[in-house]
Amino acid sequence: MEHIVFVHSASEQTKESGSNPLLRTIPQGKYVWHKQHYPREKGQVYELWVEPFIESLNEIDDHEPVTLIGHSFGGTVIMKYLTENQVTQKIKQVILIGSPLFGCDDKFSDKDNELRDNAQSYINVPITHIQSVDDNRVDIKHQACWQQRFPQMNIITKQSGQHEFHDGIDELNQLL
Repeated sequence: MEHIVFVHSASEQTKESGSNPLLRTIPQGKYVWHKQHYPREKGQVYELWVEPFIESLNEIDDHEPVTLIGHSFGGTVIMKYLTENQVTQKIKQVILIGSPLFGCDDKFSDKDNELRDNAQSYINVPITHIQSVDDNRVDIKHQACWQQRFPQMNIITKQSGQHEFHDGIDELNQLL
């Protein structure tokens, strides 16, 4: 059985906002989903978000494939964890959706959320970054920052969808 660990965005998670509209567009029945509640009310604090992420990883047998999907800050959490820790799970791929790379601009500049130097040398799985040109929360230049740090990263640039992708992402469903 294949697993998906999904780390939602730091925005409010309601039926019509946050990561939920996007989640509804992804076929659910094909995978075992691992979705935790992340402490968004305390802000974008990696040290708080990493705990529920580790709980999700620990639910998965080390020999079963897992896709990691992070929306916005959720993707930052995934990448920081993978580049700083030894992971025993069989990571099939990492998919980042509108995720900021801390240090790319002044809006996302918290040093505690930045990746380590040479982060790309600590991760050896396929990574895809999906972002919309009209993203209204994370500037599209973050996509170029990610690709500069991770040259092997697959980049998908959408013309519309803003940050929450309420209508889904066809390419995401194809990756799964």
